[in-house]
Amino acid sequence: MPRSTGSASGPRRAASTRNPRLGFYGYTAGDVMSKPAVTIGPGETLKSAAAVMSRRGVSGLPVVDAKKGLVGVLSQKDILRVLHDEAGLALPAGLFDLLLDADEARRSDLLPSCRAVLSKTRVHDAMSAPAISIESGATIDAAVRLMVDHRINRLPVQRRGKVAGIVTRHDLLTQMGQS
Repeated sequence: MPRSTGSASGPRRAASTRNPRLGFYGYTAGDVMSKPAVTIGPGETLKSAAAVMSRRGVSGLPVVDAKKGLVGVLSQKDILRVLHDEAGLALPAGLFDLLLDADEARRSDLLPSCRAVLSKTRVHDAMSAPAISIESGATIDAAVRLMVDHRINRLPVQRRGKVAGIVTRHDLLTQMGQS
């Protein structure tokens, strides 16, 4: 089951503790993170994870153990990789490749095969681990550097060893636009 206490409309923004003289770079990861992060357990299925992502409008989930410790991150890209490897789903380079590949679209076994893989595969088998994360008091500059250096789109934010929220590219760009 997903672990979240956010509202039905999505995660809330954190209260700011920033230094206004530094502009955008005066913020910490805790200032710009969405909280609480929508999380999932490692024993859940990819079907459950995909449903949570779809329902909550997110493209990735921090994976947490029973004590809410971070053990990995699951993204849509991770799920697509499993569908490629296990169900033979051709990975499109873009939307047009997916729409224009008539042979792939005609495969009658593709949808049932993908559904079967999603139902049997556990999150821990598909997630990226160890997770790259950041502490809530770290600077925005540190968050941006981690995301660029590791080519990731989301960064779980931890406070005292627990997931406190998540910083996404969208969070950073939104905050930059408001500074």
